Amino acid sequence: MAVVKVQDRQKEKLERLLAEHLKRGERITIQEALGMMIEHALKCEKFAEEFEELPPLEKDPAWIALQKPIKTGIRDLSENIDQYIYGG
Repeated sequence: MAVVKVQDRQKEKLERLLAEHLKRGERITIQEALGMMIEHALKCEKFAEEFEELPPLEKDPAWIALQKPIKTGIRDLSENIDQYIYGG
């Protein structure tokens, strides 16, 4: 175990988070919360490494499709997208 010093502002935010969990009947200690946060950060770092291995955006099929829009005859599809997709 190690001692970790955090700024007062950060500690207050952490305590508010833990209080919210306590209201829902979930008792989490500061030590457990910090441990979970560290694990999450490590997972995110791993995700960032995996993300770097993806092909460039210019080769992504969705990006390529966006560069060649289909003419639908609808002036602004974004305003009424639900109506055109689901009817109404």
